[in-house]
Amino acid sequence: MKKMYLFIFILIIIILVIDRCTVINLSPKLLFTNYKKFPELNDGLKSDKYAMYRATETANVNIRYFPQNNFFLLSNFQTNGYFHIIKIDPNGENVFELKFEGKDAFKFVESINCFVIGADGIYDFSAVKPLSLPFNEVLNRDKNLAPKEWEQIFEQKYSTADIVLYGWHTDLENAQCVYFRNDGKWTKLYTFLNAGPMYVYAEGSKIECKIKGRKIPHKWHEEHFLKDPARATYSNELRHTDDYITPYNSDFSFFPDQALKYEAFGALKTLAFSKETYTTEGYYNPGIPNTFYGTAYYELNVHNEVFNFKTVGYKHNGIGAITQSDIYLFGLPLNFANKSDVGFLAYDYSTNFHENGKKGIYVIRKK
Repeated sequence: MKKMYLFIFILIIIILVIDRCTVINLSPKLLFTNYKKFPELNDGLKSDKYAMYRATETANVNIRYFPQNNFFLLSNFQTNGYFHIIKIDPNGENVFELKFEGKDAFKFVESINCFVIGADGIYDFSAVKPLSLPFNEVLNRDKNLAPKEWEQIFEQKYSTADIVLYGWHTDLENAQCVYFRNDGKWTKLYTFLNAGPMYVYAEGSKIECKIKGRKIPHKWHEEHFLKDPARATYSNELRHTDDYITPYNSDFSFFPDQALKYEAFGALKTLAFSKETYTTEGYYNPGIPNTFYGTAYYELNVHNEVFNFKTVGYKHNGIGAITQSDIYLFGLPLNFANKSDVGFLAYDYSTNFHENGKKGIYVIRKK
């Protein structure tokens, strides 16, 4: 009997060593299922009623919804002047996009709300067919206005404008701008750089305007982030979570969308993980894996329609560690859920190690 217990004990130790220190996979889920036949996460995955297409090829893309004109915007900033923005209609179709890489004819400056701004013109993505409209007036470029005159122009333009935007970045170094749209025509009003009042300023991540101690609100289109309720994560590029937001958001001024209710667009279930390689970090580490990298197998259920797929994932080497691929399933706030049956799967795989080139936003829509 003692020999049997000793044999069982040694067998358990061997299994633990194989499981924790090698890429040999002992899971019955991998040995006795057809998971390895799953298609890779890619453009063109389908169920009976839904289809999925890849809209971007980069991680941490910002996704917003504009209820007034019922559309989505996917936007992505990167270094070296790269900016990519895509308009998605309520049926999930890509209806318009712009991509700027470094120097471009439009002289891209920044994006505010659903407006893309260049040195000489501006796109309104809420329009059915967005066009670059030139600035009808450009004021105070040479700082030739006195502060009192500047304030008078601001007040006159602001009172009749349907859109007012505060720009932190402009084509002039260290200068800010106010953009007004009056009767469909655009005016650019520069501030005073460092030679006058600081009317436009940064307050955290927000750009504000204050004149004579009074904060003047912007005028723009209502916008909202989407959310993955299962992971309590929002679709801004930083992937804010409720745990991160809550300490700063008692009055919902830091992140207003936390006040909204969201319902899951679908359910993502991890079925199995196959180890393929690992890293051994730590100066005194004798070679024990810290993190395993390999293939994760998933089941995505959207309104009782099932997608099965596989993609690269990772798993930390520890008791209770879970498989991670940095996948989010974003859906609309409940009060707008009846306006579109479109969801977004974001694959943000957060390391370049063992990467498979499948990062991006995948739009899920009805066929």
